[in-house]
Amino acid sequence: MTGIEKISEPLRQLLKSREIIARCELLLRIYDIVDGANLSDRESEELKSLVGEKMERIAPGVFANIMSGETIFSDLPKLDTYTQMSGRIFHFQHTQRYSKRDFDDANRKFLQALPELKKILRASLAKMLKEFMEGAGYALSKESGECFVFTAGERTAEVHLVTSIRSVDLDAVATKTESKTDCVGIVDYIILVPSSESLEPFMQLYREHGAKAEEKEIQIWLATMEKGIIDPFVGYTTDLDIYKQFKNPRLAEMVRSNWCQNE
Repeated sequence: MTGIEKISEPLRQLLKSREIIARCELLLRIYDIVDGANLSDRESEELKSLVGEKMERIAPGVFANIMSGETIFSDLPKLDTYTQMSGRIFHFQHTQRYSKRDFDDANRKFLQALPELKKILRASLAKMLKEFMEGAGYALSKESGECFVFTAGERTAEVHLVTSIRSVDLDAVATKTESKTDCVGIVDYIILVPSSESLEPFMQLYREHGAKAEEKEIQIWLATMEKGIIDPFVGYTTDLDIYKQFKNPRLAEMVRSNWCQNE
Protein backbone atom coordinates (compact mmCIF):
# COMPACT_ATOMS: atom_id res chain seq x y z
CA MET A 1 0.00 0.00 0.00
CA THR A 2 1.39 3.40 -1.01
CA GLY A 3 1.47 6.48 1.20
CA ILE A 4 -1.44 8.00 -0.70
CA GLU A 5 -3.49 4.81 -0.26
CA LYS A 6 -2.77 4.78 3.48
CA ILE A 7 -4.50 8.17 3.66
CA SER A 8 -7.13 7.87 0.93
CA GLU A 9 -8.72 4.60 2.03
CA PRO A 10 -9.65 5.67 5.60
CA LEU A 11 -10.69 9.06 4.22
CA ARG A 12 -12.99 7.37 1.75
CA GLN A 13 -14.54 5.28 4.52
CA LEU A 14 -14.98 8.36 6.71
CA LEU A 15 -16.74 10.41 4.04
CA LYS A 16 -18.87 7.44 3.02
CA SER A 17 -20.23 7.15 6.55
CA ARG A 18 -20.40 10.91 7.14
CA GLU A 19 -21.74 12.54 3.98
CA ILE A 20 -22.41 15.71 5.98
CA ILE A 21 -19.41 16.37 8.20
CA ALA A 22 -18.34 19.17 10.52
CA ARG A 23 -15.32 21.06 9.25
CA CYS A 24 -13.46 20.73 12.55
CA GLU A 25 -14.18 17.00 12.72
CA LEU A 26 -12.90 16.41 9.19
CA LEU A 27 -9.70 18.29 10.05
CA LEU A 28 -9.10 16.33 13.25
CA ARG A 29 -9.93 13.01 11.61
CA ILE A 30 -7.31 13.78 8.96
CA TYR A 31 -4.73 14.47 11.69
CA ASP A 32 -5.63 11.12 13.25
CA ILE A 33 -5.49 9.27 9.91
CA VAL A 34 -2.09 10.74 9.02
CA ASP A 35 -0.71 9.99 12.47
CA GLY A 36 -1.96 6.40 12.31
CA ALA A 37 -0.62 5.80 8.78
CA ASN A 38 2.99 5.46 10.01
CA LEU A 39 4.32 6.97 6.80
CA SER A 40 7.94 6.45 5.89
CA ASP A 41 10.15 9.49 5.25
CA ARG A 42 9.85 8.90 1.51
CA GLU A 43 6.06 8.60 1.67
CA SER A 44 5.85 11.76 3.78
CA GLU A 45 7.93 13.77 1.33
CA GLU A 46 5.92 12.44 -1.60
CA LEU A 47 2.63 13.46 0.04
CA LYS A 48 3.98 16.89 0.95
CA SER A 49 4.96 17.48 -2.65
CA LEU A 50 1.50 16.46 -3.85
CA VAL A 51 -0.64 18.42 -1.38
CA GLY A 52 1.56 21.51 -1.31
CA GLU A 53 5.12 21.96 -0.13
CA LYS A 54 4.19 25.22 1.63
CA MET A 55 2.52 23.09 4.29
CA GLU A 56 5.15 21.76 6.68
CA ARG A 57 2.74 19.21 8.13
CA ILE A 58 0.90 16.65 6.04
CA ALA A 59 -2.52 16.74 7.75
CA PRO A 60 -3.20 20.46 7.08
CA GLY A 61 -1.99 19.94 3.51
CA VAL A 62 -4.38 17.03 2.97
CA PHE A 63 -7.23 19.06 4.48
CA ALA A 64 -6.50 22.08 2.25
CA ASN A 65 -6.24 19.79 -0.77
CA ILE A 66 -9.70 18.31 -0.10
CA MET A 67 -11.19 21.77 0.48
CA SER A 68 -9.70 23.01 -2.80
CA GLY A 69 -12.08 20.80 -4.78
CA GLU A 70 -9.20 19.42 -6.86
CA THR A 71 -8.11 16.66 -4.53
CA ILE A 72 -5.29 14.26 -5.38
CA PHE A 73 -7.29 11.44 -3.80
CA SER A 74 -9.45 9.60 -6.30
CA ASP A 75 -13.09 8.72 -5.63
CA LEU A 76 -13.50 11.13 -2.74
CA PRO A 77 -16.76 13.12 -2.72
CA LYS A 78 -16.39 16.79 -3.63
CA LEU A 79 -17.29 18.78 -0.53
CA ASP A 80 -18.21 21.89 -2.46
CA THR A 81 -20.82 23.52 -0.26
CA TYR A 82 -21.51 24.07 3.42
CA THR A 83 -24.00 25.19 6.02
CA GLN A 84 -23.85 26.21 9.67
CA MET A 85 -25.49 24.42 12.57
CA SER A 86 -25.10 25.54 16.18
CA GLY A 87 -22.22 27.77 15.16
CA ARG A 88 -20.32 24.96 13.40
CA ILE A 89 -19.54 24.68 9.70
CA PHE A 90 -20.65 21.44 8.02
CA HIS A 91 -19.48 20.43 4.53
CA PHE A 92 -21.32 18.28 1.99
CA GLN A 93 -21.90 17.79 -1.76
CA HIS A 94 -24.32 20.21 -3.40
CA THR A 95 -25.36 17.51 -5.90
CA GLN A 96 -26.94 15.43 -3.14
CA ARG A 97 -30.40 16.13 -1.76
CA TYR A 98 -30.46 16.09 2.03
CA SER A 99 -33.43 16.52 4.31
CA LYS A 100 -33.63 18.42 7.58
CA ARG A 101 -33.42 15.08 9.34
CA ASP A 102 -30.15 14.31 7.54
CA PHE A 103 -28.64 17.55 8.84
CA ASP A 104 -29.99 16.94 12.33
CA ASP A 105 -28.47 13.45 12.29
CA ALA A 106 -25.12 14.87 11.15
CA ASN A 107 -25.13 17.35 14.02
CA ARG A 108 -26.09 14.62 16.49
CA LYS A 109 -23.26 12.37 15.32
CA PHE A 110 -20.83 15.25 15.66
CA LEU A 111 -21.92 15.96 19.24
CA GLN A 112 -21.60 12.26 20.10
CA ALA A 113 -18.07 12.25 18.68
CA LEU A 114 -16.87 15.25 20.74
CA PRO A 115 -15.14 13.23 23.52
CA GLU A 116 -13.16 11.26 20.92
CA LEU A 117 -12.37 14.41 18.92
CA LYS A 118 -11.09 16.12 22.06
CA LYS A 119 -8.60 13.26 22.55
CA ILE A 120 -7.45 13.57 18.94
CA LEU A 121 -7.06 17.33 19.33
CA ARG A 122 -5.05 16.94 22.51
CA ALA A 123 -2.72 14.38 20.89
CA SER A 124 -2.30 16.53 17.76
CA LEU A 125 -1.55 19.65 19.79
CA ALA A 126 1.00 17.79 21.91
CA LYS A 127 2.77 16.45 18.83
CA MET A 128 2.77 19.87 17.16
CA LEU A 129 4.15 21.47 20.34
CA LYS A 130 6.94 18.93 20.72
CA GLU A 131 8.03 19.37 17.10
CA PHE A 132 7.90 23.16 17.48
CA MET A 133 10.03 23.16 20.62
CA GLU A 134 12.48 20.63 19.17
CA GLY A 135 12.92 22.96 16.20
CA ALA A 136 13.81 25.74 18.64
CA GLY A 137 16.48 23.58 20.26
CA TYR A 138 14.50 22.52 23.35
CA ALA A 139 14.23 19.02 24.79
CA LEU A 140 11.22 17.67 26.64
CA SER A 141 12.27 17.12 30.27
CA LYS A 142 8.89 16.46 31.88
CA GLU A 143 5.32 15.69 30.81
CA SER A 144 2.53 15.55 33.37
CA GLY A 145 -1.06 15.65 32.21
CA GLU A 146 -1.50 18.84 30.22
CA CYS A 147 1.81 20.36 31.39
CA PHE A 148 4.97 20.04 29.28
CA VAL A 149 8.35 21.26 30.50
CA PHE A 150 11.09 21.90 27.93
CA THR A 151 14.68 22.94 28.56
CA ALA A 152 17.47 24.45 26.46
CA GLY A 153 20.61 25.40 28.36
CA GLU A 154 19.66 27.85 31.10
CA ARG A 155 16.16 28.37 29.68
CA THR A 156 13.01 26.50 30.68
CA ALA A 157 9.61 26.67 29.02
CA GLU A 158 6.61 25.35 30.93
CA VAL A 159 3.73 24.91 28.50
CA HIS A 160 0.16 24.28 29.59
CA LEU A 161 -1.95 22.74 26.85
CA VAL A 162 -5.70 23.36 26.65
CA THR A 163 -8.12 22.07 24.03
CA SER A 164 -10.37 25.15 24.08
CA ILE A 165 -9.80 28.87 24.53
CA ARG A 166 -12.66 28.76 27.05
CA SER A 167 -10.64 26.37 29.23
CA VAL A 168 -7.78 28.80 29.84
CA ASP A 169 -7.13 29.11 33.59
CA LEU A 170 -4.90 32.15 33.88
CA ASP A 171 -4.96 32.17 37.69
CA ALA A 172 -3.57 28.63 37.94
CA VAL A 173 -0.58 29.53 35.78
CA ALA A 174 -0.19 32.95 37.45
CA THR A 175 0.35 31.20 40.78
CA LYS A 176 3.40 29.48 39.32
CA THR A 177 4.86 32.68 37.88
CA GLU A 178 4.80 34.30 41.31
CA SER A 179 7.22 31.68 42.65
CA LYS A 180 9.53 31.50 39.65
CA THR A 181 12.20 33.50 41.48
CA ASP A 182 13.09 30.18 43.14
CA CYS A 183 13.99 28.72 39.75
CA VAL A 184 17.43 28.78 38.19
CA GLY A 185 17.78 30.53 34.81
CA ILE A 186 15.01 31.99 32.65
CA VAL A 187 11.59 30.36 32.93
CA ASP A 188 8.80 31.09 30.44
CA TYR A 189 5.20 30.20 31.28
CA ILE A 190 3.06 29.51 28.24
CA ILE A 191 -0.52 28.44 27.54
CA LEU A 192 -1.08 26.76 24.17
CA VAL A 193 -4.61 27.02 22.75
CA PRO A 194 -6.04 25.74 19.45
CA SER A 195 -7.69 28.01 16.90
CA SER A 196 -11.46 27.91 16.42
CA GLU A 197 -14.03 28.89 13.81
CA SER A 198 -14.99 32.01 15.77
CA LEU A 199 -12.88 34.98 16.89
CA GLU A 200 -15.34 36.00 19.59
CA PRO A 201 -13.96 33.86 22.46
CA PHE A 202 -10.41 35.02 21.65
CA MET A 203 -11.47 38.66 21.66
CA GLN A 204 -13.27 38.14 24.95
CA LEU A 205 -10.26 36.45 26.56
CA TYR A 206 -7.92 39.18 25.40
CA ARG A 207 -10.09 42.06 26.54
CA GLU A 208 -10.81 40.48 29.92
CA HIS A 209 -7.45 38.90 30.69
CA GLY A 210 -4.86 40.12 28.16
CA ALA A 211 -3.45 42.83 30.42
CA LYS A 212 -3.27 40.43 33.37
CA ALA A 213 -1.44 37.82 31.29
CA GLU A 214 1.16 40.37 30.21
CA GLU A 215 1.50 41.68 33.78
CA LYS A 216 2.12 38.13 35.07
CA GLU A 217 4.48 37.47 32.12
CA ILE A 218 2.34 34.61 30.83
CA GLN A 219 2.47 33.96 27.11
CA ILE A 220 -0.50 32.54 25.22
CA TRP A 221 0.33 30.78 21.98
CA LEU A 222 -2.15 29.98 19.22
CA ALA A 223 -2.02 26.69 17.32
CA THR A 224 -3.76 27.17 13.96
CA MET A 225 -4.73 23.59 13.18
CA GLU A 226 -5.77 24.22 9.56
CA LYS A 227 -2.24 25.44 8.79
CA GLY A 228 -0.30 23.37 11.30
CA ILE A 229 1.49 26.41 12.77
CA ILE A 230 2.02 28.01 16.19
CA ASP A 231 2.12 31.78 16.73
CA PRO A 232 2.13 34.17 19.70
CA PHE A 233 -1.30 35.47 20.74
CA VAL A 234 -0.53 37.26 24.02
CA GLY A 235 2.91 38.18 25.35
CA TYR A 236 6.35 38.07 23.83
CA THR A 237 9.24 35.64 23.90
CA THR A 238 12.80 36.82 24.42
CA ASP A 239 14.21 33.61 22.96
CA LEU A 240 15.26 34.26 19.38
CA ASP A 241 15.21 30.54 18.55
CA ILE A 242 11.53 30.31 19.52
CA TYR A 243 10.80 33.61 17.75
CA LYS A 244 12.19 32.15 14.52
CA GLN A 245 9.85 29.14 14.82
CA PHE A 246 6.73 31.33 14.69
CA LYS A 247 5.25 31.77 11.22
CA ASN A 248 3.66 35.08 12.22
CA PRO A 249 5.89 36.31 15.06
CA ARG A 250 4.22 39.74 15.15
CA LEU A 251 0.71 38.35 15.67
CA ALA A 252 0.63 39.24 19.39
CA GLU A 253 1.73 42.77 18.55
CA MET A 254 -1.07 43.06 15.97
CA VAL A 255 -3.63 41.68 18.44
CA ARG A 256 -2.49 44.16 21.08
CA SER A 257 -2.72 47.04 18.63
CA ASN A 258 -6.12 46.13 17.19
CA TRP A 259 -7.98 44.69 20.18
CA CYS A 260 -6.67 46.74 23.07
CA GLN A 261 -9.44 49.04 24.26
CA ASN A 262 -8.37 52.61 24.60
CA GLU A 263 -9.96 54.16 27.64
